[in-house]
Amino acid sequence: MSESETLVSRPMPTISANIPGRVYAVWVLVKSMKTLKPQLWAMCLLLSCFGIKQVIAQPLAGSAVAQSQSGFVAALAAVAANNPSILGKLAELEAQGYVIETNRASRYPSFSVSANNTNEEYGDQGTASISQPLYAFGKINTSIDAAKAQYGAEQWDLLRVQRELLEQAAVAYVGIDGIRQRLDVADLNISEHDILFQRIERREEGQLASEADVLLANSRLIQAQAQKQRIQGEFQVAVAELRALTLADVNTEQPVDPGMLNNQSEFSLQERALNNSAEIAYQRSQLEVAELNVKSQRISSLPTLYARAEHDFLDQRINQDTTRLGLVLEADLDGFGFATRGRIRSAASRLQAAEQQISVTTQEIRRQVSVLVANRDTQAQLIVAQKETVAAVEATLESFIRQYETGRKSWVEVLNTQRDLTNLRFDLVQYETDLMTLSMRIHALIGNLDELAGIESP
Repeated sequence: MSESETLVSRPMPTISANIPGRVYAVWVLVKSMKTLKPQLWAMCLLLSCFGIKQVIAQPLAGSAVAQSQSGFVAALAAVAANNPSILGKLAELEAQGYVIETNRASRYPSFSVSANNTNEEYGDQGTASISQPLYAFGKINTSIDAAKAQYGAEQWDLLRVQRELLEQAAVAYVGIDGIRQRLDVADLNISEHDILFQRIERREEGQLASEADVLLANSRLIQAQAQKQRIQGEFQVAVAELRALTLADVNTEQPVDPGMLNNQSEFSLQERALNNSAEIAYQRSQLEVAELNVKSQRISSLPTLYARAEHDFLDQRINQDTTRLGLVLEADLDGFGFATRGRIRSAASRLQAAEQQISVTTQEIRRQVSVLVANRDTQAQLIVAQKETVAAVEATLESFIRQYETGRKSWVEVLNTQRDLTNLRFDLVQYETDLMTLSMRIHALIGNLDELAGIESP
């Protein structure tokens, strides 16, 4: 075999998605260019470079997808896809699926082998046996049903965790949107203070205002700029908190759709919250698991009928193998039955606790809905009143400026009114943010965020 044939037949590294493996392949080909036929090494080099191009293009494509994400819905989808808590629950759900397979395997035959040399008289001894369960009085089926019920509980627990994280992400996004609106108010405040400062400077140049008035206006302008810097710091913190939930860079410049405000009645929301509650569904699944555990403990002391075949080997006493076939009835009465009775009582107590927990959870959801609706209605009323107050103070400020020019109002009164107006605008933004936050909590409670995030109920 020639050197070129040897090189072509040499196994390449199996790191198909690893750049170092590709680089190694190119290095081997370049080293052997002198011995390979031109057509052969050209084809191999093209294939290798194509592979490297694919590997390099993969992360670039992924970054392009991440950069294209924007808006409220993208933030929810990123949480559902990337959050470690959700991924951990998915792993637990997968593990529970294997538990079902394990319990189903109890229906199949079992094979065992034992060997020893502890008997000095007969020498080495060994036995191989295979057992097939024929009738277990429902123990195998009950264990499978219990595993399935636990799998259903894990599904609802996953949905519960997903909704909690979606609520946190929605509230965080609304908070970022609110901070952006506060930044707009801060910019407006700086612009209005700058206009006032320029006005008082011109009056001071015309000897119509004192230097103290100019200094006061300048200090208020500096305070407005510092206020904006503080809000910018809050914005960075809010973005970092959202990033901790999404584990991806999401463009948050798109505001929340005003149509997300919830105006449903308390009765309708309570009905939907109870019907769609992942917490109640999880508790009901746990109740089913507890019922099956009680059943499992009650039949655990019943026997199991097997068909068994045994084969002896390594027996030097008789110098021949022995095979036996027959039926075997096995039962285990732990603690002469007292341990089983204790486990039954314990399982029954857990069953009662699960029943009571459903009632507790139902009342808690009703309370949450009532509190959220009451706060929502209060915030809506505050917003209406605050808008009227802002409009009134804006008109007052314009009147104070005119009265200052005629000498009936002082410059301090004008600046104080400007400060009061800015505070009222900040309060209005905060009321609107709180109203949207309450609506998001309601949407999360009744399951409206699931579809936006691409989540399906069990």
